[in-house]
Amino acid sequence: MSKILISGYYGFSNAGDEAMLTAIVTSLQQAKPDLDITVLSGHPDDTALKHHVKAIHRFAFLKIIIAMAKTDLLLSGGGSLLQDVTSSRSLFYYLSILLLAKLFGKKIMLFAQGIGPIRSSFARKITKYVCKQANLITVRDDGSLEELKSMGFQDKEVLVTSDAVFSLKPADKELGRKILSGYNLGAKPIIGFALRQWQGQARFVEEFAKAAEQLRDKYKAQIVFLPLQFPADKDLSAQVIAKMQDSKDTIILDNRFSTEEYMAIISNVSLLIGMRLHALVFGALANVPFIAISYDPKVDRFVAGMAGSVLDTIDKVTAEEMLVAAEELRLHPPVQGAAQILKLREEARRNIARAIELLS
Repeated sequence: MSKILISGYYGFSNAGDEAMLTAIVTSLQQAKPDLDITVLSGHPDDTALKHHVKAIHRFAFLKIIIAMAKTDLLLSGGGSLLQDVTSSRSLFYYLSILLLAKLFGKKIMLFAQGIGPIRSSFARKITKYVCKQANLITVRDDGSLEELKSMGFQDKEVLVTSDAVFSLKPADKELGRKILSGYNLGAKPIIGFALRQWQGQARFVEEFAKAAEQLRDKYKAQIVFLPLQFPADKDLSAQVIAKMQDSKDTIILDNRFSTEEYMAIISNVSLLIGMRLHALVFGALANVPFIAISYDPKVDRFVAGMAGSVLDTIDKVTAEEMLVAAEELRLHPPVQGAAQILKLREEARRNIARAIELLS
C-alpha cells in the first residue's frame, strides 16, 4: 500500500484550504483507492473526521518524523504556502517539512502551489535551494511560475496547472436553494460578500457597508455575508453590518459549511463581491458574475484568466467603484467559457495523475 503525506494550511476552519484538501484527497482516492493518506493539520481530529484520512498535528514533530520515515511521497500544497507576506515563520515551517522529506530520501511534489510574494533575499535563496530538491513542481498560475523563474528556475523545471479545487464536481444548486431558504433567503436576488481581514480595515469596512446598502436598494436584493474562515470573517462581516445605516435584508451565514455546501450556496447568488480567492473560484465554477477586491497577487492572477472584474487594491477601493462594476456586470454579463473551465478541470485532474506516477 502506497503512503502519501500531505502538508498545507489545513485544520484552521478556512473553507478555501479545506476545499483544496477535499479536492486533493477525493481525487487521489478515486485514482488509487488503496492509498494510505496522512495530513498535517492544525486540528488533526477534525481533519481526520471530515476528510476520512489519518492526521497528525502540524507541530507534533516526533510523529511527523515517524510518518515521514514511512511515507512514499510528500505533497506540499495546494495554496499559497511559500510566501512571506503574512508570515516568514510559516514559510520556513513549510520549507522545513520539505527538507525533512529530502533528508529521508522521499519523493517530493510541490502540488499546485501559489508561489510568492517572497520579499526577503535570504528567504528567496533558501526557498530556491529547498524547492530544487523536489522531484516535481507544479504551480497553479503563471504568476507563480514567474516568481520561481525570478529565483533562477527554468521553464522546464516547473509545470503550470490549475487550482486543485477545479477537480471538484459541479455545485448542487438545489442544495444551495434549500440552505438559503432555511435563512428565509431566495425571494429576492442575492448579492454575496466574501471578505477577509486585512490591513486598513477601519477604512474599507465603511466602504463595504456603503456598497452593501446601495446595492441592496438599487437592485432590490438581499445581502448575504459568507464567512469562509471562522471566527475572523464572521467578525469582519458583523463590523460591516454595524456600519450600515439600515441593515434590513442583510444577514451573515454563520454556519461552518462543507465545501459542497459553500459551492452550492455561491451557485445561487446573482453577484459575488469577494476578497477570498476560493469564493471567487466557486463563483467562476458556477458561472456567477463576480467582483474581486485585490489584496494579494493570487487574486489578480486568478481573475486575469477569468471573465470577472477586479477592482483597486483593498487600501483604495471605494463603494462607488463597486457600484459601477456591478452595473457593468449587469449590463454586460460575463460568461465563463465552458472550454476554459473544462481545461482547468482537466489540468487539476492531470496533476493528480502526476502524483500517482511519482509513486510508481
